Amino acid sequence: MHRVEEASELHVITPDEPGILGKVLGTMANAGVNLKALCAYSQEGRGHFLLITADNKKAEKCLKALGYKVKTNKVVTVEIGDRIGAGAEIGALLGNAVIDIQYCYGTSAGVGRALLVIKTNSPKKTLTTLK
Repeated sequence: MHRVEEASELHVITPDEPGILGKVLGTMANAGVNLKALCAYSQEGRGHFLLITADNKKAEKCLKALGYKVKTNKVVTVEIGDRIGAGAEIGALLGNAVIDIQYCYGTSAGVGRALLVIKTNSPKKTLTTLK
């Protein structure tokens, strides 16, 4: 069985410059904020960070203090078994329910479990479908 939860994800927009990953993550670390999930990319001259933390309010406050734009997205997190095909099963369930996935990212630490973060057009339907 999958562990499925609704979560709030911070979308942080920063300058696209060398060292920005260390600056964003170091700022949160110095504020005592634990990071649960991370996706980072560069687009059109800006850095984009998708973050799920143990304390989004504190993370948002310290990142806004640096002048970064921060907005909140509703996402669904799914903890699955770290095995071949587990992600495909999630994708098929959402596809069969006609749920549009806007983006998804995930990781495994190689200890038998993996975490997927999924943003869809319908978080509530996503939760119901995956539970």
